[in-house]
Amino acid sequence: MDIIATKRDVSYIFKLLAICLDTPDPSFLTEKKICLHLFQLFNDICPEACVCAEKMQNSLQKYSKEELQIAYTELFVGPFKVKASPYGATYLEKERKIMGDTTMGVLQYYRRAHLEVDSNEPPDHITIELDFLSHLYALEAEALHNKDDKKIIEIRDEQRLFLGKYLQPWIPDFIDNIRHGTQNKFYLNLADCLELFLLQTVPALR
Repeated sequence: MDIIATKRDVSYIFKLLAICLDTPDPSFLTEKKICLHLFQLFNDICPEACVCAEKMQNSLQKYSKEELQIAYTELFVGPFKVKASPYGATYLEKERKIMGDTTMGVLQYYRRAHLEVDSNEPPDHITIELDFLSHLYALEAEALHNKDDKKIIEIRDEQRLFLGKYLQPWIPDFIDNIRHGTQNKFYLNLADCLELFLLQTVPALR
């Protein structure tokens, strides 16, 4: 696979992982073949994660929409204790507060990339950060296609800095919290996908 195709596939993986971490709709996930697409993309980018994506797909046949929504709410929403906070600031800020300095730092990255965030969530929500990385890798693929060396260097610097400062430092705790916070197979295997892709594969691609 050539490097442009690889970067496009990485962009797509980030987008699909963001969808999987959003409010669950098993009929949508099944109809759009989200897990199947992940399986196919992982086959070239992160083969170890293929089994996890396959298990995610199988679990969609097992759980009802209500069961997935309950697991999602217990993990990421509350209303009482949130078992796996989806906000970077709750891991990176000393007082674990949302909309602190790290949240504002994330927002600055979005603004530099001219990315408008259309969400009611704070900008350091896991799905928004993954969407942003999808955007950056798509931009890199475009710059590679155009042979724009200056742009390639700029985008790769943004990827490296954002991942190193605002995402990868808290992802291990987020993954552990999912694993300890649910017995739902869809989310347990999603946690495995995140670990294999974000912590093992993406650093090697930089």
